[in-house]
Amino acid sequence: MKQKNKKTLENKIISPPHFYMGFEKNELMLKTFLMMSIIAAASVIIMGVNALIHILVALGTVLIVHAFFLSYHQRKGKKNPYDSPASLMVAGLIVGLAMPIASPFEITAAVAFLTVVVFKYGQGRYFSRKYLNPVVAAKVILLVGLSGMIFLQDSLVLGLIFHPHHLKLNLFTPEGFQASMWIFQRETVLGNELTAAQSLMFWQTHGWIGGACGILVLIVGSIAVYWLKLKWRIVVSTFAVLTILAISYGLIVGGDPLLRVAFHVFTGSSIFMMFFMATEPQSTPMPEISQYIFGISLGALTFVLQLFNILGGSIIALFALNIATVWLDKFVKRKPYGYKKLKQGE
Repeated sequence: MKQKNKKTLENKIISPPHFYMGFEKNELMLKTFLMMSIIAAASVIIMGVNALIHILVALGTVLIVHAFFLSYHQRKGKKNPYDSPASLMVAGLIVGLAMPIASPFEITAAVAFLTVVVFKYGQGRYFSRKYLNPVVAAKVILLVGLSGMIFLQDSLVLGLIFHPHHLKLNLFTPEGFQASMWIFQRETVLGNELTAAQSLMFWQTHGWIGGACGILVLIVGSIAVYWLKLKWRIVVSTFAVLTILAISYGLIVGGDPLLRVAFHVFTGSSIFMMFFMATEPQSTPMPEISQYIFGISLGALTFVLQLFNILGGSIIALFALNIATVWLDKFVKRKPYGYKKLKQGE
């Protein structure tokens, strides 16, 4: 009887810096991949074959790189840090779902390549932890860099963050915001024309692949956060701040507050980001209070960048807060039990 009770009290400890009760790393990754595959399937149905190509390009790229590194380490007689491709498959699927449907396939491949080579293998080898979310860092550095290369024709289009079409929109005034929603008012499902709010929440063919059905991301993401024990405080605080700011801005400035919520919260770059990118273990803070600060800051910065029409502004916001994570981890230090600060001379 004592032996049985002893087994029930044992906890399964996973490699640092984080712990997942009851899950080994590969198991966690495979279950995360399964949850995102549901979103991927819906995105392909809604956005079409191009969405499938983006996903396959991203997954294919990371698996090819993994095979190369695996072969290299075997020849050198060294241990490959990623013996299982599970973690890389999750990263590849996130890349595919985090790309705008209008982006060139070669840009998706480039983001996937940078994600694996520089920010997973490289960052993991040369630093004690992954300070930056690999997908976020790869997207921001590559796409902002492309947008800034003014000597390239259509560099803004290639960058897909400072898109020229989006920079012409005015989201500050109620009239400008309403006029900008024509992008989402073109959708027709089963012969029924959707409103902009309905399109944003249920059937987007514009924007991030992973946000094609915002409501589905909300449902699947909520299940994943509960089932996989992800950092729910970041998700809840980000979601709450975006919702509150959208409603408040709509009420103060004028216009339809619910349409504001549909746009600011359920745009793919917001809803997919907060569930499957902002909860990445190593690049987000551990202390509970710091997670709330992280989520509140992420929601507020995302909202501001959205107002300035920066496509995928949530990624830039998350990148900035990844950099601040080390400080947020140190911001709340719990005093060890029995600790007493000695006065001078004691």
